[in-house]
Amino acid sequence: SSSARASRPPHPCKAPSCRDRGGSGSCGSMDKDEKVPQYKTIKRLQKNYLVRCNESLKNIIPGTGVKPVSHIRRIEHEIKQKRTELGQLTEEELLVQMDHTSQKKVKNAQELSQKKQELQERIKQLEKQLLELELL
Repeated sequence: SSSARASRPPHPCKAPSCRDRGGSGSCGSMDKDEKVPQYKTIKRLQKNYLVRCNESLKNIIPGTGVKPVSHIRRIEHEIKQKRTELGQLTEEELLVQMDHTSQKKVKNAQELSQKKQELQERIKQLEKQLLELELL
């Protein structure tokens, strides 16, 4: 079989990693020499599309696979949640400040202000991420 390989015309793939060029075999072309079961070559794109390829779709199609609009909507929803949570924390903080009868309340107020600051930072991160996605 090595004489059959030698008599074949050069492989059209220019990739140095191509199996026909002595590499690992990740050129992406489906040769008839490679005996891969058909069920292993079928990949799903979205819901209704099936594609036959040997290589992983992550290598062929760039991106995460999440539609930008869906990602934007998820981030907007998370920002909305965090803002309502921030409002509740602010309300609790004000109630604790009004009723300052014990030492325990002071510690609770410090915890609330720390949580509030963390939430504000998270909201800023999400808004920055949202802005980056909207600019794409």
